[in-house]
This record gives sequence, C-alpha cells and structure tokens, in this order.
Amino acid sequence: MTTTEQTTRHELAELLELDPSALTDDARLTDDLGLDSLAMMTLSGWLVARGVSARPRTVGDVLQALDGIRLSVVVTDGERGAASTAGLLPPRPRSPLTPVLGNAVYRLTPIQQADLDFLYLLAAGAETGYRWRYRGNPPSQQQFAADLFGQELVQFVARGTASGEPAGHVVAYDHDIAQGHASVGAVFAPGHAGTGQAAEITAVFIRYLFHTFRLHKVYLEVPGFNWPQVESGAGTLFEVEGVLKEHDFYAGRYWDKYVCAVYQLPR
Repeated sequence: MTTTEQTTRHELAELLELDPSALTDDARLTDDLGLDSLAMMTLSGWLVARGVSARPRTVGDVLQALDGIRLSVVVTDGERGAASTAGLLPPRPRSPLTPVLGNAVYRLTPIQQADLDFLYLLAAGAETGYRWRYRGNPPSQQQFAADLFGQELVQFVARGTASGEPAGHVVAYDHDIAQGHASVGAVFAPGHAGTGQAAEITAVFIRYLFHTFRLHKVYLEVPGFNWPQVESGAGTLFEVEGVLKEHDFYAGRYWDKYVCAVYQLPR
C-alpha cells in the first residue's frame, strides 16, 4: 500500500466514522460497512469535491476512482486558472435568483404525459410501492393519474442528466405557506435508490423549496421500515421532532413513524 493510498484510506475512514482496518478493498459500502443513503450521499459529495463522479460499490472502487484522477488546468490569457470541473457540477446560474434544479447526475423536470407509466410503476412496483403513498395497494392507473395532481405544492421527475431517462419522483405536499412549512416525499427506481445520489437530488429539491417558497422548514415522515436508509442524518442533516409509536401497519406488524424536519438556514 502506497503512502498516498494509506492517507486516502484514513481520510475515508474519518469521513465515514469507521475504523480504517474495516476499509479493506473488497468491503462493500452498503452490505458490509452498513452505509445508509445519507452516508452514501456524504461519500458522493466528498468524491465530487475531489473531481470524481462515480457510483462505487466497494472501498476498492473509491480508491481506484481517486487514483485515476487527472488534474487539468485552465489557461486564460497566459495565466494559470483553477482546476477544471467541467461536467462535474451544474452550470453556474445566470442569476443568483435562478433556482438550481439539477446536479451532475440528475435534473428535475416537470411531469410530462409520457412519465405517467413510469410514475405508476414506482407507485405499484413490488420493490418501491410499499415505500410510497399507497403502501402496496395502488389504485387503477386512471385513478392514479387523477390523484397525481391537485394537492401538491410542486413535484418533479428526476431524470438522468446524461440519459434523460426518468429515475425518481420528488414531491412537496401538505403545505401551509402561511405557517411556513410543507412535507417532502421522494421515491426512486431500485437501480438508483441507496446510492446516495438519490438523496443528493432530493436535497437539491429541498433547497429549491426554500429558495422558491416562504418556508422555514420542511417535514419528512419516515416509516420505521425506511428509517435505516436515513438514520445517519439524524441530528446533522435533519432533526427528529417526534416518533409516533406503532403508527404504520405493514407486513404483519406495526412500525414507528419518525417525524423529521429540515430547517431553512438563517440568511
């Protein structure tokens, strides 16, 4: 192991709050190290800050991606510029008033007619439906389409920035603008969930809400069977404001519901 690799491994261990000895090359980030969606989001942001846009599955993937970085220099009028990050970050908005609705991996777009089949499959699919509003008991496709609009504050389809293919659905609902709060929900196709990148674009959506509407906090209601996916963010990325004991029934038992809040940062 080179000195550089050893240093990187220790930095990674500090970031993830893990013992460096656990970070073997073949250690799987989610299955072996137990990283939830928000821990994966932290890792993804750490990699992007170092010029890497990747979806690693193991510690070895992380180290290999970092080892392959080639720094480039932008030269303008004979002067050395900053390292190029073209393609890694969304273009700088033309105005600070322009909301950000995307990142290197996803962009948020209004729902189109062609998206309805995809959104229905998210709501009805075996791997995602029980985590979403119908809890495994979806309506007809016609009723679903009718229910999709009317009570939400705003909603978007998350699409792959490169491919344009739909990947998930984010929505703000149960809003009370006079009191300054709303609730947020998000669901992503199985190939995108749990990578941290879905959590990142959901965070972009929450920042958009604070930027666009007079809100001072947004709520996230998390049933107990979803809690392991976001637990690492409690106390740092969001506050747990209450726990409703044995509130939700699913799969033959009652689950607690966690009522969490993300606050608008002071201006």
